[in-house]
Amino acid sequence: MAPNDTLRTAIFLDFDNVASGLASGAGPAVAHRFAADPEPWFDWLTRDTPRRVLLRRCYMNPAGYIADEAGNRSYFSTFRRAFQSLGFEVVDCPPLTRMKNGADVRLALDVMDALAAPTRFDEFILMSTDSDFVPLLLRLRAADRRTKLVAHPEVGRIVRAAADAVVGLDALARGLGWEAPPPDDAGAEAMFGQDANALIQATVADIMAEAQGPVALAALGAEVRARTGMTLRESEWGGAGSIDALLVVIGGIVRQEGPAGGFLVRQEWLLPQSDNTPAAAIDPSTD
Repeated sequence: MAPNDTLRTAIFLDFDNVASGLASGAGPAVAHRFAADPEPWFDWLTRDTPRRVLLRRCYMNPAGYIADEAGNRSYFSTFRRAFQSLGFEVVDCPPLTRMKNGADVRLALDVMDALAAPTRFDEFILMSTDSDFVPLLLRLRAADRRTKLVAHPEVGRIVRAAADAVVGLDALARGLGWEAPPPDDAGAEAMFGQDANALIQATVADIMAEAQGPVALAALGAEVRARTGMTLRESEWGGAGSIDALLVVIGGIVRQEGPAGGFLVRQEWLLPQSDNTPAAAIDPSTD
């Protein structure tokens, strides 16, 4: 393809991932703006070079939601028409497990199908903070395709090295009218580029608050990566240095022994115990 030719582009959006990242980083109002009116950010994202976005796909859990400061919920299903009006095919991805939907697997399979399609796509834009896409990005590079990744601004160097261009969610949020608070604003809740350790700590606390039973450490790490684009190890356990030190910082969470690092429980789930009786986790959803 000659340098001045128009790029033939495919865009794949993990809606839940990006909307949740914007809500936690820039606030629910920015996330709602992203979801309710995609045309402005779509134009902002694609205007840097001549391109035709031939394939537009959005992966969405219709039961997900954005909650505002008052707790009012805007369910993702209400945003479907806005994306369809912009030419997106909206693919329903309901939860496969308690904390995970199938969007990332479906997205990866569809990217590989597009790579093998009769139409040659010169560029693939992936909108997701999930670092699991590194092998996919490397495969696209090996096939001589350009890649652009929209991800959390604190995404690791390995992920950045796998893509030709990385656009941070903070930049996307600014394109939606968000203004980052000054660094000395201790009351600011926005996290983009401000305090990655606090983001990890708050995310772990949120996951455990939502959990209905013990959470395996591996599952916790996968969910943290899905929500923030960072891994626990890359973040040095939210700046605490270890998982046990992180739990001390958060408070109210206990790690118990088990395979692959064990599992986490909330302290109120622990049965009363004598000095000689080991702690046991219970599921608060059962009587």
